[in-house]
Amino acid sequence: MEHGEELGVREGYALWASCYDEDGNPLIALEEPVVRRWLGDLRGRRALDLGCGTGRLTRALTEAGASVTALDMTPEMLSRAREKLRGQSIGWVRYALPSPLPFRDETFDLIVLGLVIEHIAELSPVLVESARVLVPGGRIIMSVLHPDRTAEGQRARFIDPETGLRRPIRTLHRTLDDYRNDASSAGLRLVDETTLTVPAGLAERLPRAARYVGLALGWVGCWIKRD
Repeated sequence: MEHGEELGVREGYALWASCYDEDGNPLIALEEPVVRRWLGDLRGRRALDLGCGTGRLTRALTEAGASVTALDMTPEMLSRAREKLRGQSIGWVRYALPSPLPFRDETFDLIVLGLVIEHIAELSPVLVESARVLVPGGRIIMSVLHPDRTAEGQRARFIDPETGLRRPIRTLHRTLDDYRNDASSAGLRLVDETTLTVPAGLAERLPRAARYVGLALGWVGCWIKRD
């Protein structure tokens, strides 16, 4: 059963933080292996996890060898991330998109935007700023809830551990061409993309996947900054 009230992004992720990593989210189960595979060997590279949440992709970046800076606007999410990655040399910054990024031009070799941009109304400024702080030839990897789902009114949501109710969080609908075109206008060239379709086997492991079997649940794209 779903709660009728839609939560704002800040409030929603503050409540989600306590159970985010144990929520059985099928989109994360599909998305994270793709992102990890695309990271490659990042030894000696500088990476920015933009909207890091509880640090799931921050961990992937450190395991790939990167020097990582991780930003998020939600203290509760950052607290979970810091706790999980205690002892790691990570630059933690509380920061809210789409404000200008607090970094010099050409600071990072890689930027990850993992399931965050569909919550931001101003897509173009975020991509322009991301391109600004990226070195020429650097990459951006971005994942989103698939537009087929947001067109149907699907939103990011979690199961409140106290009530058992699904809590929806404000999520914006964009087409894939919206992402592609705004990224191109920001000086980025699309080099790879994949649609995340839910296989039947995932529903056996994660019950929340059952309603999406055979459907596109997410999308991941990779861009390179033009020289």
